[in-house]
Amino acid sequence: MARTNGVTRTPATSSNAAGGGQHLIRRGETLSDIAQRYGTTVDALLRANRQIRNPNLIYAGQTLTIPGGRSAAAPSRNDGQGGQYVVRSGDTLSDIAARNGIDLSRLVRANLQIQNPNRIFPGQVVNLPGRQAPAPPPAARPTPPSAQPPVTRQPAPAQPTPPRVDTTTPVGAIPRTGNAFIDSIAADAIRSQRATGVPASVTIAQAILESGWGRSALTRQANNYFGIKGTGPAGSVTMRTREVFNGREVYVNAQFRKYNSAAESFADHAQFFIRNSRYATAMRHTNDAFRFAAEIHRAGYATDPNYTNLLHRIMREHDLTRFDAIARTGGSAPTPSQPAPPTAGAREHRVRIGDTLSGIARQYGASVEALQRANPSITNPNRIYPGQRITIPGSGGAPAPSQPSTPSAPTPPRAGLPRTEGLTNAQKFALYANYIERHGSAQAKADLAAGRTVILGLRVATNTRANGGQGVYDDRIVTLRRLPNGQHQVTELRGNTEPGSQYEDGWSGRTRRPMGVDSDRDGRRDLGRLVDGTHEYMRANVGPNFGPTQPDGNNILMPTTSRPVVRDTNHDGVFDERDRNRNSFEGRTMYFHRGGTTNAYSAGCQTMPQSEFNRFWDSLGNQQRFQYVLVTVG
Repeated sequence: MARTNGVTRTPATSSNAAGGGQHLIRRGETLSDIAQRYGTTVDALLRANRQIRNPNLIYAGQTLTIPGGRSAAAPSRNDGQGGQYVVRSGDTLSDIAARNGIDLSRLVRANLQIQNPNRIFPGQVVNLPGRQAPAPPPAARPTPPSAQPPVTRQPAPAQPTPPRVDTTTPVGAIPRTGNAFIDSIAADAIRSQRATGVPASVTIAQAILESGWGRSALTRQANNYFGIKGTGPAGSVTMRTREVFNGREVYVNAQFRKYNSAAESFADHAQFFIRNSRYATAMRHTNDAFRFAAEIHRAGYATDPNYTNLLHRIMREHDLTRFDAIARTGGSAPTPSQPAPPTAGAREHRVRIGDTLSGIARQYGASVEALQRANPSITNPNRIYPGQRITIPGSGGAPAPSQPSTPSAPTPPRAGLPRTEGLTNAQKFALYANYIERHGSAQAKADLAAGRTVILGLRVATNTRANGGQGVYDDRIVTLRRLPNGQHQVTELRGNTEPGSQYEDGWSGRTRRPMGVDSDRDGRRDLGRLVDGTHEYMRANVGPNFGPTQPDGNNILMPTTSRPVVRDTNHDGVFDERDRNRNSFEGRTMYFHRGGTTNAYSAGCQTMPQSEFNRFWDSLGNQQRFQYVLVTVG
């Protein structure tokens, strides 16, 4: 099982029968640990592995040669409990079966992903079924036969059969998140959790990370959201993927499972954790999604050392644990919860952006306390959500007060920047608030509703080589705020949200110090850009580091935490699924700062011309922290 964008599953250890063997390093292992496990010394391991220059620096996925010696610590034969074996040069299935005491036909049945049993290749992972216990000698026939019940021989314990996930079972009402991809897969993740226990929040986060928000070629062509190899219900597809053989990264063509629907992919993904015993610890923590995510990483699910942090950040940023609660309760999301059946004369109000509970109470002539009693799901009166339905208690059939008139809001275009010429400020606010509601986090929506300034970035994807590598101000930065008097503050600015190749390591046209991180370990730094989603920023001042000092100093906004980015690892100037191992985290250096007139001066920062940046800074007022919602629109 492997990911086509760079996170490769770590197969189980394999070893030779000749007293030596090989070991595939897993996350968290050290040379001293491995030496102790195989009854050898660190010096012996270093002599047998000349490629290791620093004994304190080894990598998950690297293959070590184990020198001959005490082979009992690493037996080559299957212990009867099953496992996995990494194919080496010269291996055949019949050899592997013989060495592990397994009947060849059983080995073939346990590896349906191998279409041709006569053709296996180095690095391929072979499942080793548990050996069957030898049959006891035939017992003497009892006399008379009916004196005792017949004895049924129990076969050796087999792997548990994963529960079937019914991909058509209704899951009830699911709240819309404003993110089209999450909304499209939430039901499948909830069904999977109800059948297997695997937290829906982790499943959704993995789908986001491993399929590139559903944009990867594997997902588009095969409905494969998790990079599972082999043959699926709809066959297989061949994709080029990154693997690690003998410590070296190579690209090979591999077969990946093809599914008839996303639902089949999600069901298969959950059953993967149940079928593989190394995830037994994780399966004991299915009620703690964050612990579960850490445990599957610790068990070797991915070699990326940041994998746990990546999942945790996605889960927090998109409030994904709400789906775990739906799966556990068997009903709707707790936020917003389904209200109790309205009493006679009760009415219903659907929350809009900018609404507050006290404002709704005034509108209907009720008190906040009465609204809370009629809506027990509202546990925090200061936190309600657009789209939430609130029961209004009433004393009869009096008509609900008319909703205040709102200028008709233009719909965001399917692609590209929206045109706002001729729109009123209120219409512009409604237009951009639509992006926040559809793509922003719960915190971004709450801030906008509470009258705090929210920043929106609309990105038009541009090649990093554009404008001679200096970047282009073809994106739009917008600050939004609902004022206390009911008016709207909207500031639209020309900006840039992508790096320019003037900072690209190894580019012939580079004119500035190379920037970025060597994400794929090929010796070149890779430029990165922020992923779509919500990022929190705070005010800072970095002195004269970003151009001429301005009257108000060199002010910037900087992330409050390290942010997820994607990187151009193949250095073609484009950020897409062809970039292997492209997901990583940036430190807190992807700032908002001033650029030049024609040079954006961005290695991944959000920049604007100086005159535009001055307007941007003025629009922020005295607020110190901001939710920044970034959306790629073209």
